[in-house]
Amino acid sequence: MNSAPHTPDTSRLSDQMNHFGNSLTLVAKAIVQKRKAKGLEVYDFGLGETKGELLPEILDAACSAYRDGKTKYGPPAGLCELREEIIRWLGFEGDLTKDNVVVTVGAKQALFNTIATLCSPGDIALVHPTPWVSYIPLIHTVSARPELVIPHDPDISRWKVSAEDLERCLSLHPQAKLFLVNSPCNPTGQSYTEEELLGLVDVCVAYKVFFVLDRLYWKVLFDGRTYPNLPTSGEAAQWIIHIDGLSKNFRSTGGLRIGWTVAPEDITEAMIRLQSHTTSGPSMPAQHSALAAIKTPYNDEMIVELEKKRAILQSETEGIEHVRIYPTEASYYSFWDVRGAFGKSTPKGEKLESSFDVSQYLLHEYGVVTVAGEAFEQNGFLRLMFHIDNETIRTGMKKAKEAFAALS
Repeated sequence: MNSAPHTPDTSRLSDQMNHFGNSLTLVAKAIVQKRKAKGLEVYDFGLGETKGELLPEILDAACSAYRDGKTKYGPPAGLCELREEIIRWLGFEGDLTKDNVVVTVGAKQALFNTIATLCSPGDIALVHPTPWVSYIPLIHTVSARPELVIPHDPDISRWKVSAEDLERCLSLHPQAKLFLVNSPCNPTGQSYTEEELLGLVDVCVAYKVFFVLDRLYWKVLFDGRTYPNLPTSGEAAQWIIHIDGLSKNFRSTGGLRIGWTVAPEDITEAMIRLQSHTTSGPSMPAQHSALAAIKTPYNDEMIVELEKKRAILQSETEGIEHVRIYPTEASYYSFWDVRGAFGKSTPKGEKLESSFDVSQYLLHEYGVVTVAGEAFEQNGFLRLMFHIDNETIRTGMKKAKEAFAALS
């Protein structure tokens, strides 16, 4: 006897859980695995994950930690040596110390700790207009209210928030607790200048709103850019929180799950209390790996390689129909405006009416995996990750050009 399809009873869940579904970037990874298992063609521009061999120093540190029995509970805030090295890694010596640092289970926990520490139920958390896929769900988990800061400039192709944009939004929501901005930005590949960030900080300080800077890709800068410096002392520093981690600036380190926050001491102390009741400190061998990674002089060969991959993608998409592609200044994402394909029909006669439709068309008909803009609160756009092998970029982009050319 066949049973009826199972319909989830959402009344059995908390209200917070009914605000969001699965991470669409992780869904993209699952799709890739399923297509490969079936022997179907797949060109994976989905999950933002670094590739390549681990640094020998990272591997050796983990192996040594296991051999030496460094597998017991560690401090809830993380290894003291790692916290001290994080201050040096970020260039914050002199003004900040390990007492400003909490080591977390990936940058997602760093974000959660920050939001949960600052926001009470009903509080407003401001985010920039193309929020990374987990920002809004994390805000909902503590029953806070996310609000996008939308640029006033009618040409929103740059997607960056100005100080004037933020002040205008704060005049409507003066009791907001934080403003969360991602630079370099996932998904757009943009990077804020020092002047732009300092202008945003000034507004936050004036309104006594925390400026939360997700800087996870801060080493992945192109065309000679350098990362901006923000105040580490004085009044402004009391309102700035940095989110960072291991996963994006080193090869194949996402699964080590090491992130961290650098924040004012009172906020840090509260985060440690929170973390002592949730995960405690991260895996000790992983922390030793992270320590080895950031103590090793940084080699920018991955950045040089990514610049070459960016150039290949740009070359292979020249003349693509119905699409506008924004320049990638940093990170390893290409952000596409595909609204020109809306209203057009596929060879099978299916009309495309959303970026999710476009993403599904590319996937099922051509094997090209992308992430739809709906994951980032922006219908009409696609995100493509290009930290993949060069041949996949070339072939995948040829397939994408074929797909858009076939629309009528």
